[in-house]
Amino acid sequence: MIGGIPCAGKSHLVRELIKSFPEHEDCEPMPLFRCQSHGDILIVGRYPENETFGGTDKLSYGTIPKFRDFIKQEEPKWKHIIIEGDRFYNMRILEDIVASEYESKIYLLQVSHDLEKSRHLQRQDTQGKVWLQSRKTLCDRLLTNFELSPHILIRDTTVDNVKEEILKALDI
Repeated sequence: MIGGIPCAGKSHLVRELIKSFPEHEDCEPMPLFRCQSHGDILIVGRYPENETFGGTDKLSYGTIPKFRDFIKQEEPKWKHIIIEGDRFYNMRILEDIVASEYESKIYLLQVSHDLEKSRHLQRQDTQGKVWLQSRKTLCDRLLTNFELSPHILIRDTTVDNVKEEILKALDI
């Protein structure tokens, strides 16, 4: 799972990872869960080129209560499942993943405030201050959660080579 505040580089990271994967096929393994498969890797959401808000941002909020069933159904079918973005990066889902028998990695991407601000301006998004602050608060709360914090890998996408780290974890 890859999460972080808006403009931390989550979608960009997944698009960079995809370049190392086999060609993809669009699929919908469960209603509302539009995904793309790359051989034995399932990516939740779709990542068309030149689209700022792809991935799980385009999935219905109706997928959130069905996420546990989706993972239970799909986990045995894939070597890896990559989930990026805000839709499923919440306390309850992350606690479920940590408590489960699944081998998992949870990344929290961070960037400097100046770079975050620059990226918001560059992509000309219209995300409100209240919503943006709620995402920052969520990320801060995750790090103070006694059960979750040891499982969260904090990475700065401008310093850490997260792409190579994930490719190595995927054995690619």
